[in-house]
Amino acid sequence: MKNRCCVAILVLLCVFLAGIAPAGADDGDIQRVVTSVTTDDVNRAAMAIAFTRGIMQEKQVEGILFFNVYGVNLVNAGKDSPVYGNGKTVAQMLREFMDAGGVVMACPMCMQHVGGMTSADLVQGVSAVKGGGVKAVSGPRTLALSY
Repeated sequence: MKNRCCVAILVLLCVFLAGIAPAGADDGDIQRVVTSVTTDDVNRAAMAIAFTRGIMQEKQVEGILFFNVYGVNLVNAGKDSPVYGNGKTVAQMLREFMDAGGVVMACPMCMQHVGGMTSADLVQGVSAVKGGGVKAVSGPRTLALSY
């Protein structure tokens, strides 16, 4: 019960903070949304995928999910994909995200040192390019989220 309450408060806080923009900012200023997924927690990953897809579609911008640190475990095709409360696996949600035009990337260094993975271990459609995450989040007019 305590976990559900904490998750509900976190979701409400995220929704509230998503509505706050810096002075002078305009919704049309955003070109892309990039979400860093550093955890292999199924609930946080599902929220990251849903929020990124929602912003991508609402604002008609590029959407990128960047799995790093422990998040690389979620894009490892050799591991069972965890099932979220909606009955879908993270792999299914990622496929839907990519089918909607989203890009999914993984950190090569994290893959090697945290996940013990190579590019051959990635879920189909996920890319791992050295420096790709830094390039994505540091681009102009980028909204960056972190989970």
